[in-house]
Amino acid sequence: MQSIPTISDLRAATGISQSYASMILNKSRDPSRGLAIRILRETGWRHDVLNGLTDDQIATLETIEPWGAAA
Repeated sequence: MQSIPTISDLRAATGISQSYASMILNKSRDPSRGLAIRILRETGWRHDVLNGLTDDQIATLETIEPWGAAA
């Protein structure tokens, strides 16, 4: 079982707001696939939006749909 990151972990790994990190962790909002991949790479936590994807598929999506923090 994977350890669920804290709000602070998500913020540090991605630069998202505290409220958005909280919504992601409380499952009231899903991240984009790009953000979910970034979270996986930075924290090791696999969000449900990545369920059913192999590591190879995730690597491919990572190049097609890279995530970047909003300016």
